[in-house]
Amino acid sequence: MRKRLYTQRQAVRCILGLFLICALAFISLPEAETVHAELDERFSKYYDNRWVVEPVDDDNYTGWISIYIDAVMEGAEVTKAKSSNKKVAKVKADANGLEITYGVRTGSTTISCDVNGVKLSHKFTVKYTCPASVFKVNGKSALSVLKKKNVFVTKKALKNKNVVTNTKKGKGKTKAVKNKTSYSTRITTSWPYDGIRVKFKNKKTGEEQTMTYRKYYDSRNSQAG
Repeated sequence: MRKRLYTQRQAVRCILGLFLICALAFISLPEAETVHAELDERFSKYYDNRWVVEPVDDDNYTGWISIYIDAVMEGAEVTKAKSSNKKVAKVKADANGLEITYGVRTGSTTISCDVNGVKLSHKFTVKYTCPASVFKVNGKSALSVLKKKNVFVTKKALKNKNVVTNTKKGKGKTKAVKNKTSYSTRITTSWPYDGIRVKFKNKKTGEEQTMTYRKYYDSRNSQAG
């Protein structure tokens, strides 16, 4: 009788042990799946600073950035990549996640895609704020254009004319100007793309803005650059 009772007790303990193991397994699995979704199917937080950019330096250039998605780095597939405003930026899938291309046009667009059935979206902005209070070429202000966009294109041919602005770059060479509120140099715009490119950097915020004044490009003069 005692032997039978002992055997029954052993069976009960085994059943309770198996029940406890199954219960633990049942509780832990959903938690693991939730963590996977939070860590993988999302835009990488390490690259948050890429969602706001300055326009490219010139209207004949294209800027691009790569937006990393954790799950894609592990082999997941990106589908339905879309930009809500293609005039501001376009998007396509790449090996890291998404590749966004943009130009001189400012504004915002919503970038979206699907990864493993999870829909992702984020606002992307091309931002420009005119950094100069004066920008004169040959005694005439170019600021009416440069307040709205960062590229001024002229068909006029100039030779050794004065340029007045607030910072540091000249055609064919780079010159750093520190702790000054104005800067003057001479430029010649006899060939397409001749001109000046000025890059400003805010010491406090680290924000950069670029302004370009250049000669109009004519395909008949494609040998010049």
